[in-house]
Amino acid sequence: MITIYGADWCEDTRRSLRYLRRLGVAHQYINIDEDAVALGRATDLNDGRRRTPTIDLGLGGTALVEPQNDTLTAALVELEMLTQEDVQERLALQNVGDAERTVRAGVGLALILAASAAPRRLKWPLRIIGSVAALSGLSGWCPWYHAAGMTSLHGPGDHPAEAERTTWLAAR
Repeated sequence: MITIYGADWCEDTRRSLRYLRRLGVAHQYINIDEDAVALGRATDLNDGRRRTPTIDLGLGGTALVEPQNDTLTAALVELEMLTQEDVQERLALQNVGDAERTVRAGVGLALILAASAAPRRLKWPLRIIGSVAALSGLSGWCPWYHAAGMTSLHGPGDHPAEAERTTWLAAR
């Protein structure tokens, strides 16, 4: 089992946890601020230094320290925990960034609620549009982005402190 030694306040820890969830890789997260034994294990893996996240892949080899997503992906593929095709398939399941997901879900719910007070001819169109917006927000997948090969993941609205690019949409 993959163990992530990290801290809740650490942006790199949060990024690595989100990435492993997006890939569907089973892992255990231990907050080293709350567990002294885990802190000792993490510092042992880092030659006595406290760095987060420290990712122990569970195979007795060297741990990954503050890895970028590409480095983590390469390690998972190298250790045959995933294939490159698995990675591409799983990352394609989400193409809407977290901030945009929140907006889509909120707008979708508002449209569904507005449909109840709307004139009769607008009720069903508002419900359908609201449902599509809410579902794409909840699932993190947009059919139009998929068809266009676009994503809003890792953009300025997707965790701004960690944004990897300045444009909202980019090619997948």
